[in-house]
Amino acid sequence: MKIKNIHLYLVMVAGMISWGVSWPAAKVVGRYGDPSDLIVWRFVLAILTMLIIMKSLKIQLKFPQKSLRHVVAASVLIVFYNFNYLKGTQIGLSGIGGVIVPTISPLFTYVLTILLFKKQSRIKEVVGLIVGFFGGILLTRAWEINLENIVSSGNLYFLLGAILWSGVTIFAQKANKELHPINFSFWVYGIGMLIALPIFPLESATAIFQYDFLFWFNFILISVIALGLGTTAYFITTMRLGSDKASSFMFIVPFSAVLSASIFLGESIAYSTIIGGLFSTSAVYLINK
Repeated sequence: MKIKNIHLYLVMVAGMISWGVSWPAAKVVGRYGDPSDLIVWRFVLAILTMLIIMKSLKIQLKFPQKSLRHVVAASVLIVFYNFNYLKGTQIGLSGIGGVIVPTISPLFTYVLTILLFKKQSRIKEVVGLIVGFFGGILLTRAWEINLENIVSSGNLYFLLGAILWSGVTIFAQKANKELHPINFSFWVYGIGMLIALPIFPLESATAIFQYDFLFWFNFILISVIALGLGTTAYFITTMRLGSDKASSFMFIVPFSAVLSASIFLGESIAYSTIIGGLFSTSAVYLINK
């Protein structure tokens, strides 16, 4: 790791930990409302978070003229990613979701980076991805997964989410020449909200305000902390270091997701989870060394 990027690495690690904790939080949120009723509100809170950050850092709002197509594409993908994220955690194990998405998505991102940006692979990067992949296998205990219940278990939604997120990562990198990462986040969330409105109409716009403190605590965690701050940290890293480097940090998410799901939801934790978490963390080091 380069010393000049150490602060960026630390911010990214914190962001990925917030992503990990957001998986069990999303499970709690899913007990209150259907994903289609929550997606728009999640974007609303994320947009407000971006406005506060932009005002605090004195970042001027800039319309994405040259990169508009990349922003719109990322917005479409992030809308459907959010649906799969919320639906998968609603019907499946949140800890498993927090493993499948961040371990599979970097593999797709790495392949897309090679194809689209003509990036040459280094041996240690390939080794890092392989280590991260096997870490994911250990974390998910893939040898125990029954293919017949992949939909009912929520794992299909998690796999689709992984593919969609790799696309978001690529379009974030493509927009880096014109937009500040926080500007990119604002427009992606804003356009994403507009796209989500006709697809997932709010049956009762005020129903969300009747939920209790537990809902709001977890909803703010997944909307303001994870989406607003954590995802913005991810976009900043993507635009400054590249999509392949940024996606490698996602290997931190599984360990924090499984651990927090075990602590807060009582989801079981096994020795393979601990070993897999170590594998995944090692993958980040190998790719960024």
